[in-house]
Amino acid sequence: MAKNKDKSNSRHATPYVLAGILLAFVTIINMIQVGYMYNTIMGVNMKTSRTMNSLNRVSGELSAVNEDILRIMGNVGDNSATGQDIGIHMGNMFAAMGQFEAIGELPEQAQKRYNYAKTMIQAYSTALDQMKAAQAAGLQAGQGRMDQRSASNLRAMYTQNIYPLQVTSSEMVVATINITSIDAQRQQSQASKVFVAVEVIMFVIMTLGEIAIWAIARYAIRSRKEIEEKEKNLAEVDARLKNTRQKASDMAVTNILTGMKNRYALDNDLSERLESDRFNIAVFDLDNFRSINDTYGYDFGDEFLAAIAEKLKEEFSDIAEIYNITGNEFCFVFNRDVTESQAMRYIQDIQNVMSAPYNVLNLTVQLPVSGAVYHYLAGDCLNVNSLLVKLDTTMRMAKMNGGNMVNTVVNM
Repeated sequence: MAKNKDKSNSRHATPYVLAGILLAFVTIINMIQVGYMYNTIMGVNMKTSRTMNSLNRVSGELSAVNEDILRIMGNVGDNSATGQDIGIHMGNMFAAMGQFEAIGELPEQAQKRYNYAKTMIQAYSTALDQMKAAQAAGLQAGQGRMDQRSASNLRAMYTQNIYPLQVTSSEMVVATINITSIDAQRQQSQASKVFVAVEVIMFVIMTLGEIAIWAIARYAIRSRKEIEEKEKNLAEVDARLKNTRQKASDMAVTNILTGMKNRYALDNDLSERLESDRFNIAVFDLDNFRSINDTYGYDFGDEFLAAIAEKLKEEFSDIAEIYNITGNEFCFVFNRDVTESQAMRYIQDIQNVMSAPYNVLNLTVQLPVSGAVYHYLAGDCLNVNSLLVKLDTTMRMAKMNGGNMVNTVVNM
């Protein structure tokens, strides 16, 4: 009797043991698959991160070299120190390129853009060496002071040779970044599709196991209810995750301090307009803003910028889209119905508002403002980066000439 009871218990327990084994198998497979997908996605993310860091360093060093060259052209500061800075930046740039090339395989289009960028950068480096030699010769001939003819030759070298190479190199680096980013997104999308397919298969197997358990005993009903409750909870978690991702996406195109759109939003808004549209765009920057941070601290500087941003939104948001593209640099893309003459009047008003006294934490501060305006015509620039380079270069010229002025971009 006892033996029959044991056999009966064993027979009744067998389906649960098999179901447990099935569930354990499904769980292990799922964990392995999740681990594999996690490692794959993390590998793509890490490779993309290293790639972007290297390319962004190359782009940043290119901009830094161009700024040093502009200082030489404007005869601002110690030219020898600037020459040393150029050498340091070029060394950093080639080091970043070496790190990028060591990362591994790239998409074909990205590799082509990078190879072209590398060729342009090497030509750019050679042109810089020629400019340094011409500068040294001019200084030697003028006994330490460059005459007007030598200075004019340097500017001609920069305009006709160095600057086009710098712009082309920067554009190719940015193109490489964009293509690499798109390829990384494609790989992640493919990995996600495989992940979803395997998860669906695992879900089907698990459901069959639950149905088998339900057919044997009412215990399966309670198990199914528990699973449904878990699925409900997962759906709620998924909804919260989607909401979090949306908030993160909004933050990616918004300057947290001022609440204005940032540099990435400007790129998104203008990229499709460059080939077919004409518009008026201007950038403004507070002269000697660093003195505010150095004197009163960064928190005070942030409050100062926030106060200016609120005033700009209050006064000009109806006639232009306003962007806070860097710390204290603001960009205005005027509405299509704003003419060039109207834009120039608004620009004067903007400069007056930004340079007005502001009361911040019981202190009154006031800084002059420099800027640049561009009456953009369709097809003038290949991308937003080259558009901003022209504006920033023109604005730096205004700062070099004493600041507190707005210059107009002249296309070459």
